[in-house]
Amino acid sequence: MKIICSWCQQEGKTALMGEKPPMTDVRETHGICVVHRHEVEARWQASIHQDSYSATATGLSSKLFHWTSLLQVTEKIRL
Repeated sequence: MKIICSWCQQEGKTALMGEKPPMTDVRETHGICVVHRHEVEARWQASIHQDSYSATATGLSSKLFHWTSLLQVTEKIRL
């Protein structure tokens, strides 16, 4: 199976990241390349920092909790 970066494909860039078994399978599976993963993580971090300032006055916001949970999932995927 060919592994394609969904973000690169959407931008019209070369999207092939590699292959995985079974090698005879001609279908595509999608993932995210290192460059786009870092961009997404940077947006998450920026969102968390913005929310943490407003959370000081209003308590822990649900949005901050949501992004923190997504970051934890990303960490687990990388391991």
